[in-house]
Amino acid sequence: MTINFSQAVILAGGLGKRLHPLTKSIPKPLAPVNNVPFLDYIIQLLIDNNFKKILILVGYKKNLIIERYKNLKAIKVQFSFAETFHDTGSRLLRSQELLDDYFMLLYGDNYFPLQLLKLKSNFIKKNALVTTTVFNNVKGTGEYGWRNNIEVDKNGKVISYNKKLNNSSANGVDIGFFLVSKKALNFKIKDNISFENDILKNLIKKERLYAYCTNEQYYYVTNFESLKNFEKVAIKQNIEYLNIKDFNIG
Repeated sequence: MTINFSQAVILAGGLGKRLHPLTKSIPKPLAPVNNVPFLDYIIQLLIDNNFKKILILVGYKKNLIIERYKNLKAIKVQFSFAETFHDTGSRLLRSQELLDDYFMLLYGDNYFPLQLLKLKSNFIKKNALVTTTVFNNVKGTGEYGWRNNIEVDKNGKVISYNKKLNNSSANGVDIGFFLVSKKALNFKIKDNISFENDILKNLIKKERLYAYCTNEQYYYVTNFESLKNFEKVAIKQNIEYLNIKDFNIG
């Protein structure tokens, strides 16, 4: 069977409290980076990696995201809505009918110079239900400094994951960019669950969660310091973003 990753699913429904007061009026994925919404950079990255469609899981200030991207010409965009109290796992499960059999799931506040072919090769080689991208953090340049939140063994299998950063044996930072088989998701679950704390930890128990480990620096816009840092990086590296011609403005 051929495994095709042509759909990207973006988690973009959080409140973005660490970016207040900016996010009192806009959702975090639309935080301006050199006067361009951060999400424009992510979508251009996906287009450059030959994704054919994007599903955005919206919540907080959803209308601003929908209005900006609903008529995007460069790529097909769909939306799935959840309330702000719905956690990441529930947002995903509520999107069942819109999900491909295989898709990439990513956060709406992380940017990583995507290496899709390597990620896909790793997913197939490990026979995984889900793979995540893990930053090795050898210089302490992760979001939490030297603190890590995921433990990966020498074969690439994820041993443990803890968002609270209190695992002394953790050896990397989970940055998302998950490759996901739809078979990993139990759509019978109706509880409000977390993708990270519930779905991923269940996969760890089953030994079906693997990692693609990289030294390639990733970037994030979770607070004002990191937002300003990505502004500088975007200019220095000439990171591309959506052009006005990509939008249907008629």
